[in-house]
Amino acid sequence: MTTAARSLRDSRFQGWPAYTLQQDDLVLQVVPSVGGRLMGMALAGQELCFTHPDLRGKSFDGDLRQWDALCAGWSFPLWGGGKTWIAPQSAWPDDAPHRDLDSLAWTVLSQWCDAQSMGIEVQSPVCAITGLQLSRRLVLPADAQAWSIEHTVRNTGTRPLRCGLWDVLMLLRPGDVKVMLTAEGSYPGERVVALPGKKACAQLQAQGTLHTEGDVAQIHCHSGDEFKCGFASLDGRVQVDFAQWGLRYQRHSATDPKAMYAHGLPVEVFNAPTLDYFEVETHSPLHTLQAGQTATYTIYESVMAV
Repeated sequence: MTTAARSLRDSRFQGWPAYTLQQDDLVLQVVPSVGGRLMGMALAGQELCFTHPDLRGKSFDGDLRQWDALCAGWSFPLWGGGKTWIAPQSAWPDDAPHRDLDSLAWTVLSQWCDAQSMGIEVQSPVCAITGLQLSRRLVLPADAQAWSIEHTVRNTGTRPLRCGLWDVLMLLRPGDVKVMLTAEGSYPGERVVALPGKKACAQLQAQGTLHTEGDVAQIHCHSGDEFKCGFASLDGRVQVDFAQWGLRYQRHSATDPKAMYAHGLPVEVFNAPTLDYFEVETHSPLHTLQAGQTATYTIYESVMAV
């Protein structure tokens, strides 16, 4: 089923081949050729995802001679959009996301647009280092401005691997992030923490960037002030307000206060020091995957006018 107000079509986005999912004034852009990313997310014509201006339309074909130029002085290309990483970061090779999963082209397994929903499922190549393979299945129900992304990791190797699924979404600044926390007393540790090597929470509070009141934490991502905080989030509930555009992005996912997470807590917010973006990041619990085993984790997202 395809109408002018509701369609899934081949297109181009920021120079990349893309699959455009449109439902009324919501437009989602999936770019399989760069790590299977949700590269664009717009409502009423206003784009919310950050994409690196110097990398738009570019891709990595596995030729390492082009790698340094794509990284532009960083340890990996900051393509933009939303992607799936393997956690923990401490296990990354050469302090960079697994290259085969993050930057190579993914395969489109299926796409559909019918009376109930539209969507697309994409699958990564097998990581040459870990033997892991990822897939992302995006489903947008009919007549909704909310969608889900089911992340799956499969261990194609011969030895057990302990890892977590890690959804990372790069958004345009400025934005005000609100994280709903587990009730005070129900979590044994600090509910808001600074990640190692990043600006302390006390310093962020003193400068007015971070506020915690009751079971809600708010953090303002307005300028190039680098920080990264983790949150003991209730059901992974995160709200981002873009006041200048009158838009709100929301996400949630299942969390378990008793589970082990790769970085300690299930939700993180990172603010970039130079490029004009911040990140909303959500983790699955850690899994020990035996050979041939899979794990799945689903994020639910929406955009609305406020």
